[in-house]
Amino acid sequence: MMGRTHLAIGILLGLLLLPFISVPSVFVFLLLISIGALLPDIDHEHSTMNRICPVTRIVPTFFKHRGFFHSIFPPALLLAIFWYFGENFVGLSLTLGYLSHLLSDSLTRMGVNLLYPVSLWRMQGPFETGKLMETVLFFSVLALIVVTLVVR
Repeated sequence: MMGRTHLAIGILLGLLLLPFISVPSVFVFLLLISIGALLPDIDHEHSTMNRICPVTRIVPTFFKHRGFFHSIFPPALLLAIFWYFGENFVGLSLTLGYLSHLLSDSLTRMGVNLLYPVSLWRMQGPFETGKLMETVLFFSVLALIVVTLVVR
């Protein structure tokens, strides 16, 4: 999926979870979810995250795209580290965004291997990155965001 689709899905997830999670700041919560939603693609040379944060551009040199950073281990590590330092809100927000990214990439034909490097099994779906159906999904998610904001 494209960065914009990951952002939209992450924000929608955050908005849908707001009634169930106590957050000190809705803006910070959605910002952290957005960062988390872009974070797994630091393993892709031309990702939105690598354009925004140039220091991460070295990561694709050492990791293949949709390898380790597209498994469940980085978000679990992220959550554990922030939990250890008492930053539960930050850890939970980033992790939720990260997981939304993994879920949305599992809908693509390339899919994701959630247990990489332990397993070779991939979750795959019908969407092709950057093609018409992803664009339809993106605009559908935007419409759901608007509906969620209006209903809220």
